[in-house]
Amino acid sequence: MPRKAPGAKAKGLGAQLRLCRESAGLNVREAAEAIDWDKSTLSRLETGKRNMTVEEVAQLLGVYRVRGQLRDDLLATARTMDEPGWWEQGLWGLPKESATLADYESEAIRITDWAPLLVPGLLQTREYATEWMLADGIPANAVEVRAAARARRQSILDQGVEYTAYIGEAALRAPVGDAGISANQLAALRKAGQRRNVSVRVVPSDAGPHRGQLGAFLTLEFLGAPPVVLVELLRSSVFMDEDWQTGAYLETVPHLAAVALSETESAQLITRIQARWKDHGGAGQLEEVQL
Repeated sequence: MPRKAPGAKAKGLGAQLRLCRESAGLNVREAAEAIDWDKSTLSRLETGKRNMTVEEVAQLLGVYRVRGQLRDDLLATARTMDEPGWWEQGLWGLPKESATLADYESEAIRITDWAPLLVPGLLQTREYATEWMLADGIPANAVEVRAAARARRQSILDQGVEYTAYIGEAALRAPVGDAGISANQLAALRKAGQRRNVSVRVVPSDAGPHRGQLGAFLTLEFLGAPPVVLVELLRSSVFMDEDWQTGAYLETVPHLAAVALSETESAQLITRIQARWKDHGGAGQLEEVQL
């Protein structure tokens, strides 16, 4: 079986091996020479740019004198390195960026979303996502696959990841599809906000100037690995993982927290706007809306 390209799991394991090396008091050159490797090979491994075999990990752990549960855990991670995720099944119409994002999301322990103009993908209903993609000019035969993949991504919210969504008030008021679709989307937002691991906070339109006005972004944080920031462009996405790239975005999150409504205030505002959508569309009572 051909080896898969390195992804979030390789990035996380590489970062943990770097910490083990540093704890052993070795620099990259010394560690590489101990197992007859080139320095650049070990450097690429530690930065997640190269996958690794169980045997290679075992060699390094031996040099670093790592024993016990930590050794077992790192070797277990290495054994699953080539196991494909659902996003790697060759789904036609699924952009590479979407697969990369799903990979990172599957390994993240904390995700923060800033969506000033659109409900975040992890909280979108199937109907809302479909209407938005069609409006964006995505071919109809690709929309179904992408909407299904987006719904599949949402399963990570059932796995305990800490997710915070900062949503601009404008996103709640912007029509996507008919009034019924918009009302159902806001009902889904209220329901999502009731999860223990999900926080939904609205940034009101009258919040005044703040750093978040420079644009939407998503941050992903990992256990033992540097964070990743995603910025979506019109027809592509940019993933950043260098400190000098991610720092400004991570520093913006507290600014959003400072201007956003509390969870309770946000839920109340969402409820009021949802009621207007229901009145506008003549929708009936909405119960138990599914994400």
